[in-house]
Amino acid sequence: MEQKKPDIDQMLKLMAEELGETPVTMESLAKLNEKVVYEHAANKQFAMSGDKIPPKYKLLMSLAISAALGVENCIDTYTKVALRKGISSEEIMEAIVLARFVKGTTVISTSTNAMKMVADSLNSK
Repeated sequence: MEQKKPDIDQMLKLMAEELGETPVTMESLAKLNEKVVYEHAANKQFAMSGDKIPPKYKLLMSLAISAALGVENCIDTYTKVALRKGISSEEIMEAIVLARFVKGTTVISTSTNAMKMVADSLNSK
């Protein structure tokens, strides 16, 4: 038997249960285009559906990626959910520090050609 899709108020309530409050972005989006809220929820369910990475790690990965990308709303949301799920402040901070390292490393990595040119120019003197 096919499950009935929750209406938009039920969908927002489910999101609020996980977060501890209604997510403002989704609440606003629901007023503008409910389909996008459903699509967001379906994408999240798909992304989290794999069984090889434990949910705790998926949440910490989501937090770290959000931090590396600089998405403050997502950082706040994932932090609230992590705390509600009992993830320690130390684990959360470790994920953020790791994100800082990975993001910072991209500066070096994307500058490889420039560093090679500078190093080559030293050799030609």
